[in-house]
Amino acid sequence: MDQYLTAEVKKGATYYAIIAIVLGVLGAILGIAIIAVPPIAFLACLTTPLLCLSAFAFPIGIGWFVAQWSGSSDMGKGAISGALACGLGALIAGVVNWILNICSSVVTFALVTSSLGGDMVGTLITSVAGGLVGWIVGVVLAAVFGAVGGLLYVAIQGSKAKPA
Repeated sequence: MDQYLTAEVKKGATYYAIIAIVLGVLGAILGIAIIAVPPIAFLACLTTPLLCLSAFAFPIGIGWFVAQWSGSSDMGKGAISGALACGLGALIAGVVNWILNICSSVVTFALVTSSLGGDMVGTLITSVAGGLVGWIVGVVLAAVFGAVGGLLYVAIQGSKAKPA
């Protein structure tokens, strides 16, 4: 395991975690703003497709860079490096974003309850359970797409190195 947990993988995991946490904070702020100021709800229509696209492109990019930084020349090492970096980064970011999700759910509940009423316990249970499921799925998908990024780097660099 130590042969794969290199400085490049740790660097990629750190970058992944930092960027994912920043995106999580921005998402929480936007979510609360949409509830607090309903006329800006159209922002969700603009940002949701971008967030969906970034969920695929972001780990592929991190996997690519980790394979590049480590100088991977075989498919297995590129895939494992990318998967480890993105999986570890998603594990760290998932904890922070899960706590952020619970906090933003409480704020959103307070904003909505003032006009509609509701069940705080049900909201928290849903937020906690949904956050845990999302965290697990996010770690697995980040590792898969990180591996794809590492594979792509090795495949493209390998084809460039071969004479035509």
